[in-house]
Order: sequence, then structure tokens, then C-alpha cells
Amino acid sequence: MHMKVKRRTGEGSLELIALVVAIILGIAFGVFYGQEMWLASGGAKKKLVELQTVEEQKQAIIVAETTKAEQLTEEIRSLQSEENPNEDEINAKQSEKEKSLAEAKRITDDHLPKINAEAERLTLVAEEAEKATKEGTNAFAYYSYILSDFAGDIFIQILKMLVIPLVVTSMICGMTSLGDIRKLGRIGGITITYYLTTGAVAVLIGIVLVQVIQPGGQPVDDTFAFINENVASKQGATISETILNVFRGRGDPSSGMFPANLFAAASATNVLALITFSIVFGGALTTLGAKGKPAIDFFNSINEAIMQIVKLVMFFAPVGIFGLVASNIANTGGAEAFYEEMERIGRYAMTVMLGLGIHFFVLASLIALLARQNPITYTLGVLRAMLTAVSTASSSATLPITMECVEENNNVSPRTSSFVLPLGATVNMDGTALYEAVAVIFIAQSLGIDLTGAELLIVFLTVTLAAVGAAGIPGAGLVTMVIVLQAVDLPTEKIGMILAIDWFLDRLRTTINVYGDAVGAGVVDRLTRNERANGVT
Repeated sequence: MHMKVKRRTGEGSLELIALVVAIILGIAFGVFYGQEMWLASGGAKKKLVELQTVEEQKQAIIVAETTKAEQLTEEIRSLQSEENPNEDEINAKQSEKEKSLAEAKRITDDHLPKINAEAERLTLVAEEAEKATKEGTNAFAYYSYILSDFAGDIFIQILKMLVIPLVVTSMICGMTSLGDIRKLGRIGGITITYYLTTGAVAVLIGIVLVQVIQPGGQPVDDTFAFINENVASKQGATISETILNVFRGRGDPSSGMFPANLFAAASATNVLALITFSIVFGGALTTLGAKGKPAIDFFNSINEAIMQIVKLVMFFAPVGIFGLVASNIANTGGAEAFYEEMERIGRYAMTVMLGLGIHFFVLASLIALLARQNPITYTLGVLRAMLTAVSTASSSATLPITMECVEENNNVSPRTSSFVLPLGATVNMDGTALYEAVAVIFIAQSLGIDLTGAELLIVFLTVTLAAVGAAGIPGAGLVTMVIVLQAVDLPTEKIGMILAIDWFLDRLRTTINVYGDAVGAGVVDRLTRNERANGVT
């Protein structure tokens, strides 16, 4: 047994080194060759399409603001015609009218000329890139992008392929390992309490930091800001509707915690529904006695087989992670484009990163205080999962690696990890919650809006609840942020100011999400040790 552990530790170290090297090489390749790959892959043409969408949205804003000003003019005239006109109300509407006209003028005189100039420049760039493609002078850059993108996509797809069977089998095995389902009360209560508490702490850290640093206090250039389809589709949703939709779904048979079609839910990667069913199914198996043992053994065997597949996938992970990192940097236009965006909203990005760093140390302290383990050793044990989270930007896709790391490197019992981690990948979004709090207040600051104490409380409560419903997929935080913006009456279209840098911050907040899950597994495992000592394995 001792030799086996040493061999696993050595293998884990080699895998970790390989992941670090893959990330470094991917960053270097993307930074130094990303722009060439962007051009060769038709990046300029894609950017032109995006610019067309930006221009259309700007035109829509101009029309909306002009129409609003006209309506306010009519209201002012109506008020002035009254026998005893309310001067305060008239002045307020006059001020609102002037703001609408000023916004329409700003976009017309400042944004549209810049957008048109950039479109002309990109048209020439796209023509040069197309000419190079026909002549074959950019063939190396083109195939470098194609192969990098292919390697990254395949890696992500394989991980996603494993999520559904892993969640189902691990949750069922976690339930059946409890022996008596009445003991779920303690482990379930501790897990939910931990997730809600750490999520609330993350939001509080974000609110305090953004209020102290005031990253939105300086003007932000929102010329090229736009709203993507995912964000636009959530406009109009309230926090209460979102919470209810988590339970009942959105009307299609695959959505909600209790979907009409479980197989449709699996195909739609509705992890929450599968977790709910698996908990109930696993609990039912524990009540069958000898009749349930064949089914329990079956799911235990399936779970072991899936974990073996995970180990095989991780053998090829460095190739996939290299492709993910290099292609993502290339998709943004290379290092130059990334640096420009960092400079444009650098204070915002630094505030988010500082908040995530502080919360990392908060989580690490929980390992020392509650789990009674060395936080450095524990963190190194899950570092491979965190590096995978950086590359995939998906806590769900990282779940198989997270489970393997906490069990093999940090000695967390499979009984705990199989219950806590799949649940955490769905409801525990500490990094996302912190990011949303910073982003919403940053948008308010950039608009010159000073949120009151009551509005900050609304942000705190809404972000904490909305983060629970965020999916463990790339970019999910942007979708739920729309709900938070609407909760404090901020314009949802301003979310476009932060989209350019979001792909980078998404990877960092996902890493904290995954680390929070892993810490939760260690904490819950320690606090429920008495049950295991009394015969529950």
C-alpha cells in the first residue's frame, strides 16, 4: 500500500508539472503568435460582423433615448399647463430629458465615427488576410490555429461527456454509502451551510473592495461595448422568477429541478435535475436492504470505471490545455488586443483579481481552522484541478479532476466527495458571486450612480442567490448578472463595457469556484468524521 501511494504521488507531480508547462507554452504561443492566428482564421471578418451588431445596438439606443426625450417633452408641457405646476417635478423631468439627449448626442458624435473608422480599418485588414490565405503565406498560422482550437475543443467535449455519468453515479454512490439516509441531514446541512456562508463572504469582499477602490470612478470607453445573445435573452427576468425557474423550469421538458423528461435534462446538461433525481434514487436504494445491493454494486463499479477514464483523459490533458489557452488568446486578437482591453478597464479587472485573491486566502484559512489540515499541502493537492479550471472555465467540466484530486491527494473520503463536489459544481459559485458584485457596482460607478445602503443590500442578497443558480459553464456569470443589474434599476446594456475582458476573468473566478468546492469537501469530511468512525464508509 505504501509503495502504491508513493507511485501515485509521483504520477500526480508529473501530471501537475505537465499542466503547468502546457499553460505556460499556450500563453507564450498565444501572446507571440496569436495575432497571426487571429488573422489567418478570419478573425478580422468576425470582428466586422461584431462591429455591425455594435452599430445596430448603438442606433437602437439613439432611437430609444430620442423617443424618451420626446415623451418627456410632452410630459413637461402637460405639467406646465396645469393650474399649479409642480416645479420640482418639471425640473426633474427636464434634467432626465437633457440626459437622454446628451446620451444620444454622445453616441452619434463620438461612438459612431469611431465604429465606422474601425470598420474601415478592419475591412482593409480582412482583405489583406484573405489575400495571404489565397497565396498560402499564412498557412502555418492558419493550421496552428485550427489544430490548437481542435485540441482544446476535443478536451472540453470529452470532459463534458464524462460529467453526466459521473454526477449520476457519484451522487448515487454518495447516498448509498451513507447507509442510513437519515444521516443525510447532517452532511447535507453542513454542506449547504458552508456553500451559502462562503458565497455570502465572497460577495461581501467584492462589495467592500469595489467601494474602497472605486474602479468606475474614472471614465470608461464604452464605444465598442455590445450585448451578446445570451445576455439579451435574460433581460426582463427578475430574481424571484429565476429562483422559481430553478425549481419548475422554463416550460421545456428538460429544464428545472424536476424536469418532465430526465433524459432530455441529461442531454441539456441540466446537472441540478440529475443531482436531485440521483439523491432520491440513491436514498431509495438504501431502504431496499438486500434487494438494493446488486444495484448499489452496479453503480459503484460504473463509478470506478468512469474515474479510470478520467485518469486516461488527464494523460492527454496537457495537449488539450495548450490548445485551449493558445486559441483563446488568438480569438481575442492576440496579446496586443488583450493588453488594450486590460488598459481600458484595468482598474476593474484588478479589483476583481484582488477580491478573488483575498477570498482564496479566506478559503485556505478554512482548511486550517475547520478541516485541521495544512492549507499549503491541501492546495497543492488540488492544484491540478485548479489549473484545469483555468483552461476550461467550467467547474462542471473540471469536476472529474477535482474528485480525483481531493480523494487521492488530500485523503477526503469518497463518501464525502461524491456528495459534496457534484453539488458544489452546481450551487457553489464563490468566484462568480464576488465578480458579479464588483461588476454591478463598477457599472453603477461608471454611470455616476451612487448606490445607497439599501441598494447595496439588494446587490448583496441578489448576487448571493443568483450565483447559486448560475450554471457551471463558461460565461454563466454574465447571464445572472443581468438579473442583479435589473434588481437595482441599472441599464443592462452597460454590461457590454466588461465583455471584452470577461473571458480572462471567467477563468480566474472559475478557479476560485473549484477551489471552494474542494475546500468544502475537506471541511465537510472533517466535520462528519464521527459518522464514518461509527461504521459509515
